Amino acid sequence: MEHVMKDTIVARSIHTEDFLQLELDHGVIVGLEVLGSIPDEKILRLQEKSGVPYIAPGFFDIQVNGYAGKDYSDQLSTEDMEQMVMRLAESGTTRHMPTIITNSELSIIESIRAIVDSRKESTLLHNAIVGLHIEGPFISPKEGARGVHDPKHIRPCDFDEFQRWQESAEGLIRLVTVSPEDDTALEFIRKVTALGVRVAIGHTAVPPDQIEKAVDAGATLSTHLGNGSPGFLPRLNNFIWKELSDDRLYASIIADGFHLPPYVLDAYTRSKGRCLTILISDAAALAGSPPGVYRWGDMDIEVFPDGHMGLLGTTNLAGASLLLDRCIAHLHEVTKFSLSECVSCATRIPHDYLRLEGSVWKDLPKVGSNADFTLFNYQRGDGNLRVLRTQLGREVLFKNM
Repeated sequence: MEHVMKDTIVARSIHTEDFLQLELDHGVIVGLEVLGSIPDEKILRLQEKSGVPYIAPGFFDIQVNGYAGKDYSDQLSTEDMEQMVMRLAESGTTRHMPTIITNSELSIIESIRAIVDSRKESTLLHNAIVGLHIEGPFISPKEGARGVHDPKHIRPCDFDEFQRWQESAEGLIRLVTVSPEDDTALEFIRKVTALGVRVAIGHTAVPPDQIEKAVDAGATLSTHLGNGSPGFLPRLNNFIWKELSDDRLYASIIADGFHLPPYVLDAYTRSKGRCLTILISDAAALAGSPPGVYRWGDMDIEVFPDGHMGLLGTTNLAGASLLLDRCIAHLHEVTKFSLSECVSCATRIPHDYLRLEGSVWKDLPKVGSNADFTLFNYQRGDGNLRVLRTQLGREVLFKNM
């Protein structure tokens, strides 16, 4: 990690295509000049051989279970979490939400406390971690719907337990994913949303009418829609169609090229549109590991050279492993979304969905704001963004230029 005092950056806005010159002082944007659609030749000569990169807001991932051998459902050290932030920054991600999955109440609370305590110790973590996402344990116990969540810890929604989580989190929980199994779950959704916390529907197999009741109760998001689902569903009378058709629901999707076929991504984005689609990595602990076979709990997991993970000896996926640099590029290449719109699905849309303070710039960075950006190159067909620099405040989290 590099501490930068003063710096000048020339880049092209991902949203306007204008060439910009930014002046940074101790991590604050103190000057911005719009150079127009054709940059000055003198400025161009100052740039790296790769040319003038795009500049975009730092990517924001609302679902990170872990990365590079580290799991937020364990009790990680401050150093472990800082290392994870740095590795995520290689993808252009500056901010994220640690996601704690199904476990015993004691283990969930211990994981929450580890994150909260480390966030107090580290300025980097305070800036990079903007909230917590609890996915489970209030989900479907059915095979397929529960995914890799441990069935012995799956249980009915319990608002009193949630309050104990939130007390341990000191109010940092911003999102909870549940399955609306019954009236108890619907009441849970009503109570949690009344506190200002977002509730998502995920790892479910309930019928469409129960989805509608959950949305009426306050649910506002479909978590990794299409994944964490039974392998076989009724042809028409199923929850995916219902969630797609309800404009009150945002949809988070894993657009890594493995979790959802291109035609499914195209159908999803045509249904939800540019304002209700959120890109997530859903990265698991073994994501980012070198190719090979690893032991994960009771399972043997193979990490393939292309980055995806599978259950050894099968064609089944074993969690997500690719980050937002891949998801943005792939979504652009298989849907009608522009590159700018795909970037918004990983920046402004999740930020606004969670009703976070401040705003993510839509056109140009704002003078007087703290640096929170990524620089990258991309040409259609690359399959990935080529991230060159990621900065949050005065910290250059990643640099390859």
